[in-house]
Amino acid sequence: MSDLILEMDGIAKSYGGIEVLHGVHFDLYSGEVHAVIGQNGAGKSTLMKILNGVTVRDGGTIRLDGREVLYGSPIEARKHGIGMIFQEFSLVPSLTVSQNVFLAKEPRIRALILNDKKCEERTASLLHEIGADDINPRQLICDLSTGSQQMVEIAKALSSESRIVIMDEPTASLSHKEIEKLFKVIGKLTEKGISIIYVSHYLQDIFKICNRITVLRDGNRISTKDVSETTMEETINDMLGERLIAKRTRTRPSDEKAADTLLEIKDLSVGKHVRNVSFTLRRGEILGIAGLLGSGRSEIVGAIYGVLKKSSGEILIRGNKTNIRSPRDAIKHGIAMVPEDRRKQGLVMSFSIKENMIFPILSKILKYRLIRDREGLKIINGFMEKMSIKAAGPWQIVKSLSGGNQQKVVVAKSMMSDSSILFLDDPTFGIDIQSKQEIMNSVSEFADAGNGVVFISSELDEIVSYCDRIIILKKGEITDMLDCNKRSDISEELLTKMIQ
Repeated sequence: MSDLILEMDGIAKSYGGIEVLHGVHFDLYSGEVHAVIGQNGAGKSTLMKILNGVTVRDGGTIRLDGREVLYGSPIEARKHGIGMIFQEFSLVPSLTVSQNVFLAKEPRIRALILNDKKCEERTASLLHEIGADDINPRQLICDLSTGSQQMVEIAKALSSESRIVIMDEPTASLSHKEIEKLFKVIGKLTEKGISIIYVSHYLQDIFKICNRITVLRDGNRISTKDVSETTMEETINDMLGERLIAKRTRTRPSDEKAADTLLEIKDLSVGKHVRNVSFTLRRGEILGIAGLLGSGRSEIVGAIYGVLKKSSGEILIRGNKTNIRSPRDAIKHGIAMVPEDRRKQGLVMSFSIKENMIFPILSKILKYRLIRDREGLKIINGFMEKMSIKAAGPWQIVKSLSGGNQQKVVVAKSMMSDSSILFLDDPTFGIDIQSKQEIMNSVSEFADAGNGVVFISSELDEIVSYCDRIIILKKGEITDMLDCNKRSDISEELLTKMIQ
């Protein structure tokens, strides 16, 4: 057995009085790849941010080589040999590879003069160590593929002499060839005694390259097992626990409504993310897309809505071929969308509820180029009541609302637009249980009125509970289609297995 280099014991963390980590234990040996897995909200990210110094723990101890350490920033964590590669890369696109690798720690000739030549030489040496000789240290980051950027991130971590490298969803945006290259690099790192903490939803990858698996659920450590002594089925059971009992709550839409096709997608491709995807959406239906992060689920709805450019394929609305080049085109054709990031894409945070919600109904309340404010307020108040938006009134600033109520405003905006097709991209992520229930009840009512919904969710139990049919999406391709009204065996456990 290798040397134990890291122990995290009794790690606790709370936000707003809600405990998200309950005395978690985690340890790591020299030269091992140790996976940390769990459903969204299990506590993985919080635990890793504590280790990396991004978040300060409320309780517990961290020991490196048997000695307790205290630090409160990523810079201090790096001094202890801990580096983290985030899912969203921390690279500056306009700088070169070498400038990124040694950013804020550049070799210098004198105090104010950077030694670019030495920087490039050291970068080339680091890239050679990980088998990435094809990357030129002088290349701009913006000119590199995602896989090459991943290699630069690894070189950047090694430039700080990291002994522990945390990888957060490292394969989510990589091609099969790039994934195989990453696995070889991980092998080279572990041969040097560097330890990898591997955070991922891709269980197949974990069983290929990891030595041990720690499962977190609801802020608790459920298990730590050697990969050689467990199975994928046992691991899924540890991840889900009692969540396996998620039951279907929707009733089947009437045959009359379901007979009409609202949307048909033929052979849709979006860059390297989505390949030849075809499906239909019918009236009165909630169609789920189940797939892991990086499977192409957001890219599908983004291309149909006009946010992303499709490489090929056809979009038919009510049987008519349609060319959608922008969200404006999509809205004209009766498509609305609730985006994944409500703060950046769905709301103007400094505006009031009224100012955010009035945009979709402007055409209804305009008369002689004047806004009929009283009529607009009547519609807005009606939707606030229908969605159970808890606020002092329509004049309350959106950024002062809770996350759940902010999301209700985004969903209400989409439903107010008189659209018949609604795309929901993870609409309940990161909000409280009551708000989730209220939002999904409204979505069900929207579908029951004869509209169609395409529903993406990281919470597979929600897809099981609310969807009429489910698309299984893996690495940009549809591998199966499930009819929830004709099968009684559909469960969160089944979907978890199918999307791997």
